[in-house]
Amino acid sequence: MKLVNKFYNLEIEFIENQVTVITVENPEAYSKIVGAIWNQVNGNEGDFVLSEREKIKNISKEVDCIINPFSLDCNNKKIVTHLYQELKIQADNTMQEELSLLNVNIMKFLDKLLLSVPYQTTYEFNIEMINLLKAYNVGIEMYADKLIDIIVEYLKVMSQLCNINVFVFIDLKHYLSEEHLEQLYQEIFYLKIYLVIIEPAQTVRLENEKCWIIDNDLCIIDL
Repeated sequence: MKLVNKFYNLEIEFIENQVTVITVENPEAYSKIVGAIWNQVNGNEGDFVLSEREKIKNISKEVDCIINPFSLDCNNKKIVTHLYQELKIQADNTMQEELSLLNVNIMKFLDKLLLSVPYQTTYEFNIEMINLLKAYNVGIEMYADKLIDIIVEYLKVMSQLCNINVFVFIDLKHYLSEEHLEQLYQEIFYLKIYLVIIEPAQTVRLENEKCWIIDNDLCIIDL
């Protein structure tokens, strides 16, 4: 899989057990690169092209961009939508009898309840699994409180539930210690996902990092 930005002559080939770090020293270029990847992750146009075996991939479906790691939410709309879809499939395939019985019991309850008021009332006879999950606010339970643990949990959920394989973090190395970065790298290697870090200034290079610099003159330095 490759991520290419022809405007800056940048071609990133994702390799297993390798983290890509891009240092963009030119402030204008940094802003444009971050803005482009953010826009494309959110379904808009931009300068990046993601491909695999010469086939163009949809960045909004394959890539996530994290600008503020403190805002990570394992119950965001994308995650919850995929969770409900997976639970609905499980209910339809393996729990039809239980769902039918649940419908019957709910209808009995409603029949009794509605008779207690002097109004003409009605309701739908079949419960929709998605509506049931929403009613009970089903979601992902989070135990993590440290930033590194929150990030790891988020990456696991997004990769396993939403099939996101590429994560772009903005300036991540200024939020985590070297020890926590190395811990994060081992986690993503285990999950077989790819990590790109974009930063405005060069940081200490760690093991398993592939580093690029786009300098103030927009020249690319391959480290």
